[in-house]
This record gives sequence, C-alpha cells and structure tokens, in this order.
Amino acid sequence: MSEKAQSTRPLDASMTLLREVMERPLDPSYAAAAAHPHPRTRRGTALTLALAIAAGAAFSVSVSSIRQPQRESSQANNHLRDEIQKRTEQVEKQAAANAALSAAIEVTQQKALGAGGAELAAQAKRLGLAAGEVPASGPGLRVTLDDAPTAEDAVGGDPRADADFDIGVLFDSDLQIVVNGLWAAGAESIAVNGQRLTAVSAIRSAGRAILVDFRALRRPYVISAIGDPDRMQAGFASGAAGAYVQSMRDNAHIRADIATSDKLVLPGAGQLVLRAAQPLETTGTG
Repeated sequence: MSEKAQSTRPLDASMTLLREVMERPLDPSYAAAAAHPHPRTRRGTALTLALAIAAGAAFSVSVSSIRQPQRESSQANNHLRDEIQKRTEQVEKQAAANAALSAAIEVTQQKALGAGGAELAAQAKRLGLAAGEVPASGPGLRVTLDDAPTAEDAVGGDPRADADFDIGVLFDSDLQIVVNGLWAAGAESIAVNGQRLTAVSAIRSAGRAILVDFRALRRPYVISAIGDPDRMQAGFASGAAGAYVQSMRDNAHIRADIATSDKLVLPGAGQLVLRAAQPLETTGTG
C-alpha cells in the first residue's frame, strides 16, 4: 500500500462519521422510542398533577413562613411595647403628683413666712422662675421640628452630611443646636415637648429616641421659648443656629416652622435639688 493511500484513509473515516451524524442524529434505540411513545395513562397524569400541587403548596408554605415574623419575636415586641406604655403612664402620674405637692409646698412656705417674708417669697419665686422650678408664662417663640417626609440624599454643604446616619432624621444634636441658639437669642425659659429645661438638663439620645432628662420625646419636637418674640426671632435667624436650621431645610428636607406666640405656658421642672445653702446674716443683740 502506497504512502498516499494510507494518508487518505483517516480523512475518509472522518467524512463517514460526519455523514452518520448528519443523517442520523439520534441513536437507533432513541429513535425507536421516539417513534413509538408510550401512551400516558390517567393514573400517571393524576400522579403528576398531585405531585405538582403538593410541590406548589410546599413552596407557598415555605415562602410564607420565611416572610412571617417569628411568633416569639412578635410576642417580645408586644410585651416591651406594653411595658413602655405602662411605665410612661406611671411617670406621668408621678409628675402630676409632684407638681401638686410643689404647689402645696409653695403655699405653706408663704404662710410660714407671713407678711414680713413677702420680699423673701418674691425673691424665691424669681429664683425658682430663673432655675425652671416653677411654671412660667409669657410671649415667645415656638419652633416645631420634624423628620423629613422621605429620607432623600442631600446635595450641597449640609453640616450633617459627613455623619454616618440618615440625614432626613432629626437627632439630639440638632435639638441641642436649636435650644442653644434660642438661649443665645435671649430666651428666658425653654421647654421641649413640655419638658422644662434647667441649668442641669441634658438632651441625649438612646438609639433612635431623643431624651430630655431621661424622658423620651415623640415627634414632632416642639421647642417653646419665652422672651421678647421680635428680639429672639431676629437673633436666632442671624445666628449660627438659624443658618443650621435653614441648611437642614434645604439639604435634608427637615420640616421646621418658627412662629411667634402671645402667650406660652411652660410647666415647672419640679425636680431641682438644693445643692448649697448659706445662712442669712442677722443683726441685733440677742
């Protein structure tokens, strides 16, 4: 056999294999099975339908169980919510009782001082007013702050933009800036959501809740400040706090409203403790 005949034999074999693939793509046994399919029985159809229904039901149950909160977690949340509501009502009742006792103590003090102690009683009232211990009333400003309707990304030079939190939500630092701005603008007495601020008051946060003297506040946050309305409004708007509030409006979509009022009524703190005392000097011979 010549060398040329040996070199053409593999080529002929390849062409024969390609022709077989093109003409008969299926194996003969597969082709025979496809040509004579087994008839589908009612029992097989019913079994297939039953299996499909069972698989669909199992899938639905699995999805609903995944999306539905765990019963234990829901019960714990409900218990905590009820406990918070109960404790809040207790605190409010105790605060009302403390206010009534403070009023009774004031009346008793005035009776004990008598006519000769009228000046001392007036001085004590002025000091209690300045310290926030007794209620106060008069004209002033009411500043209402609330979270943005939707938390949107800010654009521009928002002073809160560098912090790692949702810029559409108010935080304790925001209320601190506004309160300090009102003090600087000439406020004589301030309360936040009915909580009177004193020299030892603290505005803090616990999680997402804002606290004033460890009492949680609810939105919206209403800051009432007694003082000369025109003077406070002009001083607040021209100060750093006014620019801060305007920036929160423009960049974080925080809702802020500043309105004057002819008469604001602020409750007394009723929780001050005497930290130091000095006896009055007496004159005369004994």
